[in-house]
Amino acid sequence: MTLRSFVAATVAALAVPAVADSVDVPFTRITSNATENVESQFGLTIQEVIGDSSVVDFVFTNGVGIQSAISEIYIDNGRPTGQNLESGSIFEQVGTDFNWGSAAPPDLPGGETLGDPFDVTFSLLGDAQGNPNKGINRATDRLTIRFTYQTGTTFTDLAQSLNNGGLRVGMHVRSIGQDEESDSFVGGPPTMIPLPSAAGLALLGLGGLSARRRRSA
Repeated sequence: MTLRSFVAATVAALAVPAVADSVDVPFTRITSNATENVESQFGLTIQEVIGDSSVVDFVFTNGVGIQSAISEIYIDNGRPTGQNLESGSIFEQVGTDFNWGSAAPPDLPGGETLGDPFDVTFSLLGDAQGNPNKGINRATDRLTIRFTYQTGTTFTDLAQSLNNGGLRVGMHVRSIGQDEESDSFVGGPPTMIPLPSAAGLALLGLGGLSARRRRSA
C-alpha cells in the first residue's frame, strides 16, 4: 500500500460515525388486575444522543403479543428530587398521540404500595390523548422522549441511577387482553448493550481495507 492510499484509507475509516451507548430496561408488573402479565412485551431503550452530551433519549415500544396499550408514562427522578434529569419533551412518536408534562391519573397506580414508593417528579410524566387507542398499542408504534440532564450528569451516572433505583420509569397500561384490564409496571435494572467504539470501528475499517489490498496485490 502506498502512503497516499494508506492516508486515504485512514481518513475513510475515521469517517465512520460515532456509536451511541445505550441500555435496555426491562419492566416488572407491580399490580395484578389483568389475567395476563404482559411485562415481557414492553421495551425501553435509553440511548445517548450523538453530538449533544446534554440530552438522552428514552425510546418506548410494545411488542404486542397480547393486546395492550401503554397509556401513561411516569418518571421518578430520584432523591433529592431532580438529581438525574432536568426536563423532557416528546422528540418523536410513530402511531401514537402523547402529551408530555401532565397525565391522568397524575400518579402511577399502585406505585405507593412499593417498599420505596414511586414518587412521580413534577412535569416528568405524560399520557396518550384518547386512551387507549392513541397509546403504544402496536408493534410498529414508537415514542421517543428526549430528556435534558441535570448539570454534571453523564450517561454513566444515569445508568448507575437506573441500576440502584435512584431513577425509575413507570408505565400504566390499559386494555390488557380479553379482560381489557389495566396494570402498572416499573422498569428494573438495565442491561448494557455492548457496542464498538468509533475508534474500534475505524480500526476494523482499516483492517478490512488492508486485507482487500493484500488480496489484490
